[in-house]
Amino acid sequence: MQSQENNNPACGGFFVRLAAYLIDLLLVGTMLLIVKIPMFFVRLSHPDNFLTSPLLFRFSLLDILLYLAASAYFVILTYQTGATVGKRLMNLRVVSVDGGPLTLLNVLYRETVGRYLSSLLFVGYILVGLNNEKRGLHDMICDTKVVYVCKCMQLPPRRAYQPMPAYMPYYGQPVAPVPPQQVPAAPERNPADDGSADSGQEGADGPADGPQE
Repeated sequence: MQSQENNNPACGGFFVRLAAYLIDLLLVGTMLLIVKIPMFFVRLSHPDNFLTSPLLFRFSLLDILLYLAASAYFVILTYQTGATVGKRLMNLRVVSVDGGPLTLLNVLYRETVGRYLSSLLFVGYILVGLNNEKRGLHDMICDTKVVYVCKCMQLPPRRAYQPMPAYMPYYGQPVAPVPPQQVPAAPERNPADDGSADSGQEGADGPADGPQE
């Protein structure tokens, strides 16, 4: 099978992108939970710890570091491979609208500021289901779109109609039918041979049937 990249890939819709994002949130949340559980007990035993003390409004240094780690997951994977783990499982990829490569600044802006703006009342994400190119607000700001990655078999050229074989076994693999047995034809009789045979028979029978003296 010869695989090739689809030149006109379809855009990923709202629900498939939502499924990919939920997979990413589950994966990132599990990794962050491994860090948050021990730090919760540290906060109980040492309330004045600089990692857990409020630093920016009600956010601590630990909260800021975890946010940066979660953002780095989306930024690095999208910039390096064009897809996070969730998008890869859903056969999706982030590409540029003009067909050029994704830049680090563009991906960084998309995965931070763009996602924050799209999350406001979820209006930016709802736009995915309302336009033909399935682009959210963060896609429109950063000139990106999410498409399917289709690896398909190259179709053979159109051929003239061919009759179906007489025998089709399992899984549609054609097998040539068994040829009929050839019956040998009877030899043709020559009328001259029949006449000579009759005259010979009469000559043989003539002396036996004639009068005897």
